[in-house]
Amino acid sequence: MSVATCLLVAGTVLALASPARLEKGIVPSGPAKGAVERWFTAGSGPICSDARGAQGPCDLGRALAFRTFYDAGGTNALVFALYSRAVGNSVTRAVAQFRRAGQDWTVVRPVTGVYGEGPDSLSFEGGRATFTMNALMPGDALCCLTGKQRYTLDLATGAVTAGPKTASQVSPSSGKRSFAPRPEGYEGATYTHNGSEVLVDERAGIIRYQVPKASIRIAVSKGTVLFRGTFAASGEVTGTAYVFKAGCEPAPYAVSGRSDGSTIILKGIAPRRDPNSCAVTGTTASGAHTILRFDEHPGDF
Repeated sequence: MSVATCLLVAGTVLALASPARLEKGIVPSGPAKGAVERWFTAGSGPICSDARGAQGPCDLGRALAFRTFYDAGGTNALVFALYSRAVGNSVTRAVAQFRRAGQDWTVVRPVTGVYGEGPDSLSFEGGRATFTMNALMPGDALCCLTGKQRYTLDLATGAVTAGPKTASQVSPSSGKRSFAPRPEGYEGATYTHNGSEVLVDERAGIIRYQVPKASIRIAVSKGTVLFRGTFAASGEVTGTAYVFKAGCEPAPYAVSGRSDGSTIILKGIAPRRDPNSCAVTGTTASGAHTILRFDEHPGDF
């Protein structure tokens, strides 16, 4: 039987899935570039907030990455925008559908109900767009999503159908789970720690100060590393934390604990300094640095 015959069933031509063309970068690109920029910055799409918490339209300086998928006919596009909604640099995703009428592209609607990281590919078929996202599974850290979830978008109505989450397969040779790739532009999720904002980059194994509270700015500044170590897929966290004092080198000490994806708690025997110098005179199991707690800002993953 020929291929043409296989495509004819009861006089109907079956539609084949058409892989979408992907344009990606830190700014919108491709034929719908202008429409995507207007959607992102006009206030009808993503909303951002300033240092005082006031909300308003985003500017392109908040964008981390755009992924725009175009269908083969050049009439439909689906945009996935990764951006920093707040000054603290938390990562947020927005999805929107665009359509071309004549020479002009316009936004059709925001697409809601899509979660996770990705997608790396997408197909248009029979008035629908189908794609797979890396999904958050129980126990996952936000850097390292180990699940998959398939979505279907009805281009006529905007209805999104989500399939079940499935765990990534364990590699028989290594026994390790495969992790999703880091999103473009990702620098870490924003957490709070004792009144300061910190960035937690679990894949790099680093926690650094983003906005230190006023009382410690004499000793630490933006970018100062507070923890360096390893975040395991199981949620176990191990490494080295640091105690700071103005004019002194950071004092390291071993810590360990767990991350549940939104809260990190680390414990260790902390250094004790001489109050009149930089000297470390001993250790303590009951001081303020023996338990470190980090709570994540609400996010969209």
